[in-house]
Amino acid sequence: MRSLTGLLLAALLLLPAASAVAADYEEADIEFFYPVVTRRPVIERELEFKVEYEKGREERATELAAAIEWPILPRWQVELEFPVVILDPRDSPTVAGVGDIELETKVLLFKSVEHRLLVAAGVELKLPSGSERRGLGGELAVEPYLTAGIALGPFDLLAEVAYEWVLDPEREEELSTGLALGYPAWRWFAPFVELRTVTPTKGEDHRTQVYVVPGFNVRPRPGVTVRVGVQLPVTDAREFDYQVRGALVWEF
Repeated sequence: MRSLTGLLLAALLLLPAASAVAADYEEADIEFFYPVVTRRPVIERELEFKVEYEKGREERATELAAAIEWPILPRWQVELEFPVVILDPRDSPTVAGVGDIELETKVLLFKSVEHRLLVAAGVELKLPSGSERRGLGGELAVEPYLTAGIALGPFDLLAEVAYEWVLDPEREEELSTGLALGYPAWRWFAPFVELRTVTPTKGEDHRTQVYVVPGFNVRPRPGVTVRVGVQLPVTDAREFDYQVRGALVWEF
């Protein structure tokens, strides 16, 4: 009887510690590298400063943007992005101004710490704050998406599928997919490559565009990441000749 009572007391004393360990295990963070095009399934709290340079056949375009990503709940995050667009047409004067503001919400659907697996879904809303007449935006669009990430040995594999509905019958809609493979073997440096497809679903040209995006992450200090990539078309169907993307991410 005494031995049974002792076992019960020991179990009661160890139960809080075991629960704490289990809670820590369930709530452990899962981190992946930062691609430049493919969305991550991670719930984030960070500030981000982006720059995007695009070389097209008829013009060059530069977009500067600041974004804040904030978790409302442990599995629910919202993001707000403010862009400034600079257009340099071949035969016209340079145009600059505010672009279309983007509001995004993301929900974590599944998390497995054991397998380092995350699955999330979200919706991006593009507001027509840019001037349509000046070519700076003016588009009202809704883009739902599904994104997932898993660790495969020393590699991170991310995947995304999205569909953009434009609330204007004269503008194109498109289905896009993304696949990103990163090698975060070093704490301060992680090379990656992305494969992206874009298929217009309205209009006359429904050819699928295919892009490859080599790039890298540099982490100069904890909580700060610089990501850089170049998006290159590999088919005749394309929106641009090339696109350079970079961002400074500050986690807080």
